Amino acid sequence: MDEQKQKITAEHFYKFFQCPHWIWYDVYGDAKNKKAVPPLLDLIYKGKLPNANKYIENHKKFEIIKPELMQDLDEALLATVQMMKEGKNIYHGVLMYEDWVGMPDLLEARPGKSDLGEYHYVPYDIQSSLDLRDEVKFQLIFYALILEKIQGVRPEEAYVIDPQGNERSFVIGDFLDQFQLTLDQIEKILEGEKPAPFLKRTCKRTPWYSLCLSETEGCNDVSLIFKLTQADQRKLYEINIRTVDELAKADVDEMQSKLEDWSFDKIVRYSNQAKSLVNDEPIYLRKTIFPKVKNEVYLDIESDPLKNLDYLLGYIVKKEGDKNEPEYVGLFAEDKEEEEKNWKKFLEFVAGLEDFVIYHYAFYEREVFDRLASRYGAPATLISKFKENTIDLHATIVESVVLPLYFYSLKDVAGYIGYKWDNAEAGGAESIVWYNDWVETGDNAIKKKLLRYNEDDVRATQLIKEWLMEQRPRKQREKLEE
Repeated sequence: MDEQKQKITAEHFYKFFQCPHWIWYDVYGDAKNKKAVPPLLDLIYKGKLPNANKYIENHKKFEIIKPELMQDLDEALLATVQMMKEGKNIYHGVLMYEDWVGMPDLLEARPGKSDLGEYHYVPYDIQSSLDLRDEVKFQLIFYALILEKIQGVRPEEAYVIDPQGNERSFVIGDFLDQFQLTLDQIEKILEGEKPAPFLKRTCKRTPWYSLCLSETEGCNDVSLIFKLTQADQRKLYEINIRTVDELAKADVDEMQSKLEDWSFDKIVRYSNQAKSLVNDEPIYLRKTIFPKVKNEVYLDIESDPLKNLDYLLGYIVKKEGDKNEPEYVGLFAEDKEEEEKNWKKFLEFVAGLEDFVIYHYAFYEREVFDRLASRYGAPATLISKFKENTIDLHATIVESVVLPLYFYSLKDVAGYIGYKWDNAEAGGAESIVWYNDWVETGDNAIKKKLLRYNEDDVRATQLIKEWLMEQRPRKQREKLEE
């Protein structure tokens, strides 16, 4: 008897774009090596919302499939199709065709002929933001193609909607070729073809990350190079560079002659990163010059996209000449009202600053500043004051030094130079889980853990800046490797 063909779901597209090995390990891996991912953390990674129907019921009218029917997909499909015949909008309906199974967040009836009548259905995905990532687009295309089999017409567009009711659409036909290529790869993986080794940042989101890491390290694959894409990996394979060691030894001028569509800067950057990994030591590209000021501010912000809430603005101020450890300030919000109060406190803090620089790590703090300024308002002078006096230390690190690391996150870089977090497992996504636990329980110990995690991030940012101040190219050849 033939084995039953693996069903393909929209979830496969999400997993593929995080890490193709996720799909393979789910089918062929040893379950004892699979790390449990808390459901809330999974939602955060996906940009989804718990009880999403509650967020959009003021913007869309819909009916929900009876929960008891969801125990049997065939029953749920029949109920969904019946509602479609009645022209109702449907939340979490079930769509099936052959070995394809889809559960779109929302199906909305729109004017336009189909086998159902003078209307047809379009799929919606409810997301915490309107960012049309590939996995979001391809899941929606997947739903649209099943809809075509059921209603006889393919929707021209698919939609994303956020908790505020804002919508964004894209034309399905523009991405069908890319969708088919991805689908072909997913089908091959499900049939047993293991993807080539590849490590990227989103692999960390998967329950199989430890295996991905060990296998990629085991063959020393070039994908261990920071920010190297799968397309880059294929290009390097084509010129017989498959390992970090081979990349480190390769002549950059010879590589340029074979990779004419790559910039020389890109080749040198990858080459330096490979050399740094092979030698397990940094390569210092340039001496970093920071402005000399009386007040150095280090800022880190925690947010909960599930609640659309920026719940913790943490900072320290290091004053010139003060040898004491600066005091940590954590502006903590339980709800929107407190978020607004904290925003006003932060603006007052910025207004009182003179001769200062605000250091942060990566773009997020500036993004939150813009969001809160748009939400609650801010004087133009303060907006300019903040933006003109901030320095992104992530950008500074990447420009100044090559580190023997696979990733350049705050935890990776600060951990490399010696900072230790109070909770070694803590991260931005984990802090959101803790925050939701605190909202539910009011447990003060959880709040203290959140504040301590944020303080660690702030002090890690300070350490990176002070470490960079001490670094400089040590040899003439390191200057030339720039």
